[in-house]
Amino acid sequence: MGYKCPMAQELLFQTNCGASGDMILASMIDLLAAGKEFKKTFENIGLNVTVTVEDTEKNHLRCKKVTVASPAADHAVTWSEIDAFITTTPFTPEIKANARRVFTAIFEAEAAVHGSELKNVHLHEIGAADSLVDILGFCFLWEKLDCCPIYFTTLVTGHGNIQTRHGLLPVPPPAVLHLVQGYACRRGNIAGELLTPTGAAILTTFGRQADADRTAKPFKNGCGCGHRTYDGMPNLLRVVLEERDGANANDRIWVLECNVDDMGPELLAAAADKIVLAGAVDIFIASGLMKKGRLGFNLTVLCHENEREKVIAAIFRESSVIGLRQRLEDRVILQRETQILRVHCRDVRVKLSSWQNCPLNVKPEFADICHLAEELNIPVKQAMLMVQGAVNEKYGYRQD
Repeated sequence: MGYKCPMAQELLFQTNCGASGDMILASMIDLLAAGKEFKKTFENIGLNVTVTVEDTEKNHLRCKKVTVASPAADHAVTWSEIDAFITTTPFTPEIKANARRVFTAIFEAEAAVHGSELKNVHLHEIGAADSLVDILGFCFLWEKLDCCPIYFTTLVTGHGNIQTRHGLLPVPPPAVLHLVQGYACRRGNIAGELLTPTGAAILTTFGRQADADRTAKPFKNGCGCGHRTYDGMPNLLRVVLEERDGANANDRIWVLECNVDDMGPELLAAAADKIVLAGAVDIFIASGLMKKGRLGFNLTVLCHENEREKVIAAIFRESSVIGLRQRLEDRVILQRETQILRVHCRDVRVKLSSWQNCPLNVKPEFADICHLAEELNIPVKQAMLMVQGAVNEKYGYRQD
């Protein structure tokens, strides 16, 4: 493919004073100089809100502040209400899908701490209009950067207690604590809640924690503030747009391995599905000859540090193994994103893999091809040819 290869761009959120939805929003608006566009867009998506974007300062440092004013909600919102509203918005399928991912993380956290099912959870502590603007707004702005990779520094939670409808709770509150499981956190010196559920959900859903030895070239930055002011600590969140060359496009992954010789293939396949749901990046099973001539399997699972404990628990819970081997390995990976391709007025997801922002591999989602064939009442092989033609037209070779 004849594309120029610019440096790969990444976002780094510096969470020295925690993170909230409005702080993330303000920092992104400042980075992209998108205040007027943002206000016009989000005051016209069907929410009864007034959005104010203003220049201000915290501890003599300039920053942006975002305020979303809306009438008090007359009831706590459910997942189905949030999902239904997102469907009605004029945004792209990618923005809607990303927003649903963040809300799903929040609702799942609330369900976990209350011991309830997701469909029965109501959000009391965050307003529906505020959270919709924060989360849809972030996804709207992130798309302008082609949904580039996100990193964040050690999460600062604050300390002390906060008053909730459930009474006085320690900081971080239960839902936030659930969202940040597996990530490095510190309490900091400020008494109060610095990391909110919306801020934690956005960062942990789309981002990875930055390694201490991570290197990059700062390109541009934006600064957003919270509505509170603290002595001795600017209530700021800074986002830095950075550039890294392809040689640094690497990743660290845990490799978990174990041998299984007392479990049938059907049960092992079912266990593999559960292990993936626990957070495994990939899983594969190879057959082999074990000691005493027994037929068995070698189970290999890949996962990130944040999910390692949950994945190990799933391996022991779902299989018959009584021990496993683990090692941390470096790997070089292509940049990956999912885009939507319109084929016969229908959406087909396309997985795009790039090196230094140069597209190298383009693969349509086979399930979407099958759905297309079913809706058009044509053979799957014909739908495959149609989709491949659309892929070639959009992503095929062109001379720069």
